[in-house]
Amino acid sequence: MIFKSHLLTMMIFAVIVSTVLAFIKHDEKKDIFRYGLKIFIYMICGVIIVSWIMYHL
Repeated sequence: MIFKSHLLTMMIFAVIVSTVLAFIKHDEKKDIFRYGLKIFIYMICGVIIVSWIMYHL
């Protein structure tokens, strides 16, 4: 499956990776959700910041 938007592709990748990492690291649903959301936000912010830097170079 190929998307035309790289941002959408990176968001789907971030959801999958953050979910897997949260399930590996924590056992309780509350902790899984919090950790997964935190990792997802870090990844999306990182993608936006690096994309902005690459655009301006």
